Amino acid sequence: MVGLTVEENIGKLRLHLTFISLLSSFNTGITCYFKTNTETLKKISIKVFSLAILASLLCLSCSETTTDYESSVSTTTSTKALTTYDVDIEASTETPSNQPVTRANMPFKISEENISGQTVLYPKLNITQKTMPSLVVLYNKRSSTKEVVVANWTVSKEGSTIKLLLNRVSTHNYLASGEWYIMSFMGGGEKKGDILEVNTETTINVMEKDQEFTTSCPFATTWRRIVKQGSKLKLNDESKKMVFKPQGVFLVLSLENRMTLPTKINRNITMESNAFCASGEYKFNIDRNNVSDDADKAASYWEPNSANAIRRSSSIYEKYNAKHYTTNIKLNYESAKDDGSHRQGQSDLGNYIYFNSYKGASQAASKTKTNRGFLICLMPVDYKKTSNYSAIVNETLLFGKVDVTKAERKSSTNNVTTYTTDPKTWAPDIRNRYLLASFSDELKKGSSYDVTLRIVRPTLPIERLWAYRQGNAMKQTRRADAEGIAEGTQTDNYYPSLNSKLYRLPKYSEFIPIFNNPKVQLNRNQQLGTGHPAYIGAEYGYAITSDSHGDYVDINGQQRKFSNWFCSKQGNRVMYAIMYFKAFGGIDANGTNNYKVAVRMTFPRPNATSGKIKVETYYLGPNYNLSFNVAGYYMCHEEFWKRLSKDDIIVRTFQLDFYWLNDKDDIKPNEPVYLCTKISLDGVAQGPYTGRVPSSAYFLPWLRKPAW
Repeated sequence: MVGLTVEENIGKLRLHLTFISLLSSFNTGITCYFKTNTETLKKISIKVFSLAILASLLCLSCSETTTDYESSVSTTTSTKALTTYDVDIEASTETPSNQPVTRANMPFKISEENISGQTVLYPKLNITQKTMPSLVVLYNKRSSTKEVVVANWTVSKEGSTIKLLLNRVSTHNYLASGEWYIMSFMGGGEKKGDILEVNTETTINVMEKDQEFTTSCPFATTWRRIVKQGSKLKLNDESKKMVFKPQGVFLVLSLENRMTLPTKINRNITMESNAFCASGEYKFNIDRNNVSDDADKAASYWEPNSANAIRRSSSIYEKYNAKHYTTNIKLNYESAKDDGSHRQGQSDLGNYIYFNSYKGASQAASKTKTNRGFLICLMPVDYKKTSNYSAIVNETLLFGKVDVTKAERKSSTNNVTTYTTDPKTWAPDIRNRYLLASFSDELKKGSSYDVTLRIVRPTLPIERLWAYRQGNAMKQTRRADAEGIAEGTQTDNYYPSLNSKLYRLPKYSEFIPIFNNPKVQLNRNQQLGTGHPAYIGAEYGYAITSDSHGDYVDINGQQRKFSNWFCSKQGNRVMYAIMYFKAFGGIDANGTNNYKVAVRMTFPRPNATSGKIKVETYYLGPNYNLSFNVAGYYMCHEEFWKRLSKDDIIVRTFQLDFYWLNDKDDIKPNEPVYLCTKISLDGVAQGPYTGRVPSSAYFLPWLRKPAW
């Protein structure tokens, strides 16, 4: 992973920076609209600067292939509102209140625009008030004196132009002497002493055209030097306009079901991120060396709320991932607004969003996704403050609670007793911590991004292995018996449900990819094929990337190529992996990340040749899009796995030994065909077995067709 760039990320968000500069004007109702001309607003007086609100649209998209279940995260629009304000500051000696003061949130209105032929919704500033309260920070660079006060900006309209004027500041300090600077914050929050506390709204609504709303994500100016001329304070350099820049990032969350089963998702979504937090404080611990005219330092004073930090027991894990913060998001139910989901006949709509089953890309799907996004504003976090890993990047992941709503689908594949039942009753257990989306892109303050929360969950290869008898309960049999029992032509009550004739022995191309592992090579720091393990750090050990054995993997009768990433400490019984990546290097034009999983394998000993292997699997799919810089560091560590419950993980226990394979069913051209293979810790030995065929071996029946 070390040295790889964001561009090399599997399923990465493809960042398209399309900036459209627009000048702002206001109608008679003081509602903000944008013009596409380049008209210059005139300077009104010596003390008053011209006003222009610059908006930038930023587009971001991410897509997978058109293969069924593929995820795509597309971000459509954004507005970066950079407002130039007229400033006329009058000093006074009035004593400010020492009590907490709550300031008004910033007003916005949802605008509908046609951008490059696409109709999009995004938030625009919508200032209609006569005054806008703000927090003002005054700083004397010579004496390192600081004062935080509250002041109001007067909203002034002259024709189609809006100006914001600061006319009065109450301060304890004498501003006529020294080297004074001013910084201002607008848009919500609560002043507590010298701290500005900000808590953004996390119960969010569906966006719609002309919707008016407010947000407590603040706007802030740079530091500006001020001087006293006569009885008034002015900017030292009046040629540069004072600009309020948005400090938050807008995310527009949409939802989509890409499962072949109907689903519902709990309206409570959890975001875990090292780059964003819903609440925190501006603590103005000012370094005089960083204060100069037009120095943009507002973000450096922001600190996320420590109460939202995820506690880690490993400093190494925090080094490679930085500190993460939890944000609990509620997708608010509004009965009068049709969000595109399936509502008719459904219950508890206040807590769940329902979707119909996905029928495939070629078929029209109804009520499988929302038609409007839910808008949230979050505060960026400087994740480099808590990590000294040079390649650290944004890690933002969204988790939810999802359930299959088809009544007969109530047998969880996490439970091995499920395998004694009809596969038509099976469903994955994704009710606790299902990964809905993730990204590592650097999102710009003041911009709006669309993020699709997508439900993708095929039947996994490991779920097609008959699992009722595991570990010590497994029996070795002769080949003829194994084949007959698996196919249901030979009855054995020790293997219930196999007489359904829904199973057969697995083929080499189906079986080996599940168990493929290079634990021996990692333990010995030994080359595997053309690859050599690389040391990636304490608590991770060595890592290596390898493709699945054979020319391809059989996925539901289709030939697909996959890559795998493994890591393990030398002398340790545990190996972590991210498996079933879409093959690196673009060698499979029809590749897919739909089967991508995180895996933890536990062996009897680091160099075991017999005994039991425990394989634990957590589904990732195409929604796992973290950069290669951090993807393995985040997922392949005990700190991640201990946050999972038993319901999140598929657990299987197998014997390290020989297994019978299928040599007759659904064999495709150029497919390797073998009678048996061995599960071992040797990445090479897990290839084709060409030695003497054992008289007896274990067998694992394979479900002929996916359960869903």
